[in-house]
Amino acid sequence: MSGTATSERESARTASVTRLRLSAGPLLRPVLCRVVSMVLTRADWPLDRLDEALLVCDALCAPGARDSGGAGSADGSDHIGRKRLTFSIQADEHEAALRVWELTPESAERLVREAHLPLVGNVLEHVAERIAVESDPADAYTRLTLALSAR
Repeated sequence: MSGTATSERESARTASVTRLRLSAGPLLRPVLCRVVSMVLTRADWPLDRLDEALLVCDALCAPGARDSGGAGSADGSDHIGRKRLTFSIQADEHEAALRVWELTPESAERLVREAHLPLVGNVLEHVAERIAVESDPADAYTRLTLALSAR
């Protein structure tokens, strides 16, 4: 590979943040998992760590599926009271940051608390290097940030 091609590939890996806004419902999990797997694959993540990142996606989406059969409540909202969820994923070959945006402090804490899968326990606590619930004084929302490591 030439130096130019290598530097272009490196900058493509580290420069982008992928954002998606998804409706709560049956497509939330498959779409989130597909996008996260594409981003991490482009960043050359090892397969075992990619699988663990997809477990995180499953855990983030599972409470809505348990509470309401995957379809959300009668008003179309999910298990944390939102009709739509905004996610972002940023990754390079060493680490990734998966964020859930526009939450309330209570709903962010609930996502972490309910990320429990049978025989695994709390997936977020087992897989994520760091979990942060961050409030932004500029707006009324909170975000959940999960730092994942490729190693």
